[in-house]
Amino acid sequence: MKFFACLLSVLLLGACVATAGVTFYTDQTSFETLYPGLTKEDYSNTNVSANNLIGVGGPFNSLTDNMCFSPGDIVGGISFDNDAGRENAVITPPMFGVLNVAVGSRNLDVALYSFSVSVNAFGISAVMPFEAGIYDIEVFGASGSLGTSDVMVPPNTPAGVFWGVYSDEDITKIAFEARPGDFGMFFTKAQFGAPTALDNSTWGSIKNML
Repeated sequence: MKFFACLLSVLLLGACVATAGVTFYTDQTSFETLYPGLTKEDYSNTNVSANNLIGVGGPFNSLTDNMCFSPGDIVGGISFDNDAGRENAVITPPMFGVLNVAVGSRNLDVALYSFSVSVNAFGISAVMPFEAGIYDIEVFGASGSLGTSDVMVPPNTPAGVFWGVYSDEDITKIAFEARPGDFGMFFTKAQFGAPTALDNSTWGSIKNML
């Protein structure tokens, strides 16, 4: 699966980097073509008013009940938090130039996405409202670390930069850690799931002929 997904990504003019059992993506169109039908969460159901930045304790998931989200505002199966048990934050446009509602770790703690459903594919838009920066990423499954990557957000990219991953093994957690000197990263337009449509798609037919 990994080899064919990366090959198709190249054919689609998208960027991908493959390691053992894991493929990373930087092109959103390629990722979404290869893995259609994922569950999406854009955090637009937030309770936070426009042009605002609010921090509260985590996690942010379908059960969250605080000034940022009410139960059911976030789809089930995905949870955002940080590794220190401190505040998370929600930023709403147009504060600091962001274009979409985004969540992040307020105190530069390691940001964590975890899943309570089967997930092999995950994509996200990373936003740096304050200045450009790089975050290191580690993907985990039941067997431990599945691979590492990074995402760089250059200056003047208010819509964010896409990053995605596909793993043969189910993904249980993804950690995002700021490099020294970088400011906080926020996340929006998450998509996740266990795609099965590829084998029944046009690209699946191509794959089966190779």
